[in-house]
Amino acid sequence: MTGPIAWLHGYTMSSRVWEPLWDLLPGRDHLGIDLPGHGSKAKTPMPRSMSGWTDMVAAEMRAAGSTELVGLSFGSSIALQVAADHPDLVRRLVLAAPTLSGVPDDPAARAKYWMLAMRIGELGPGPDIARIWMTDPPRIFTGLREVPQRYAAMADIIAGHPFGELRSGAMATLSSHVQDAAVLGRIRAEVLLIVGTDDMPQFIANTDTIAQAIPAAQVKIIEGAGHLPLLERPEVSAGLIAGFVSA
Repeated sequence: MTGPIAWLHGYTMSSRVWEPLWDLLPGRDHLGIDLPGHGSKAKTPMPRSMSGWTDMVAAEMRAAGSTELVGLSFGSSIALQVAADHPDLVRRLVLAAPTLSGVPDDPAARAKYWMLAMRIGELGPGPDIARIWMTDPPRIFTGLREVPQRYAAMADIIAGHPFGELRSGAMATLSSHVQDAAVLGRIRAEVLLIVGTDDMPQFIANTDTIAQAIPAAQVKIIEGAGHLPLLERPEVSAGLIAGFVSA
């Protein structure tokens, strides 16, 4: 019996973002994993090492009998490392808006993090800080804004994010961990890379880097999609993922 597909959300999100995609993949069970500091694990401190993140994900996958893993943006960096650290576990790996830890930050994203850190003490978690985070630049939520219902649902999720990492600096642990060719070379899973034509240049470059390091990786480009292709184009994305996991 095939286990559930495991899903890792993006930064400030939760596994609630996957519900529209799951509706389009009714033939499979799904395991939505909330990362520490997010969603149902909002009060769980973020790990101080990359292995702390990956070991938690691997443990949940093993408990559920899951061997297929999907990661989006920030979640794709964690998913990539899970596949590298636990090559016996991950059989198929989907990385959307592929993110590599240890590469230079997008300047607009770095500026936004500083703005959030300065404003969180004044505003606290809630709709106001979520609105700042979701405003361009960087162009993280630009494509999702074209579908107001999905954008509003995302805003509601992010308004519930505690943003504790802005005070603790926990996210710096991830940026200091380098995912280079040596890490990518440890991956034994079949790999599908999904990127939108309108994503930010860094993530298109990340896609190329991973594809060069893993020659057997499949690359699927979604025309007109931005940084959140799975959420902006769920029908197209569901078809790509269904074909990949059933191959």
